[in-house]
Amino acid sequence: MVDLEKKEIRTGGEEIPLFSASAEDSKFCSVLAKEKTIIPARSECLIQGVPEASGKFRYAVTDFPSQVSQKGVLVAATLVDLKKEAIPVRVLNLDHKPKTIDNGAVIATCEPVVDIVARPQGFSESLRLPSILENLEGLNEEQRTAVNELLQEFQNLFSTSDSDVGRCNMTQHRINTGNHPPIKQYPRRLPLAKKEEAERLVKEMVDNGIIEESSGPWASPIVLVKKKDGSTRFCVDYRKLNEITIKDSYPLPRIDDT
Repeated sequence: MVDLEKKEIRTGGEEIPLFSASAEDSKFCSVLAKEKTIIPARSECLIQGVPEASGKFRYAVTDFPSQVSQKGVLVAATLVDLKKEAIPVRVLNLDHKPKTIDNGAVIATCEPVVDIVARPQGFSESLRLPSILENLEGLNEEQRTAVNELLQEFQNLFSTSDSDVGRCNMTQHRINTGNHPPIKQYPRRLPLAKKEEAERLVKEMVDNGIIEESSGPWASPIVLVKKKDGSTRFCVDYRKLNEITIKDSYPLPRIDDT
């Protein structure tokens, strides 16, 4: 809803103030070429420009000059700071002949930047809360707000699907195999239906970032295990690798001594 009296728009519980450009902001400013420049045919270049009149405004957008300019010459719109010593203007020559920009020629027009919204809109964080965490039945309004804020703060700790297993790059896992040469086992034969299922599961894990392609010297065969619900569990037979792995020893203290 538009409230002209309060000069604001209300939408989705948010109030957005309206602003109109003042007469001062509606003025334009020409940008003049700082020096004579020749633009090669079918090329673009940056031309150093200076504002025709300084002090009107600071930040502006350069646009094609309102005056009639050379045919086949285009100017790119760019956000510039008029307080700088020179204004870079990107000019494109579409013609098959070189174009000459004389010193003091109008190469662009500056239009002042006007803020549409004076303050950032604080949209509710609950809008980005995953739907799996939105069921807060049985809580009063105060409890619901507190739990909602807590879940919002730590929502990255919750898994939203089977493929959402999380990531951790704080450390790297290393398997100590001593000086044993790499073990490379050949893949086991699978029925056609199982082979298609294995390819699907591998692609799914690659797409979800769980596994990645490797060309290393180590290789272990895969095993597809049927689960109770009829789905397939993708397993890797690491028994040969486990046999040569040097086990870590972390003896636990006696409970009565701690």
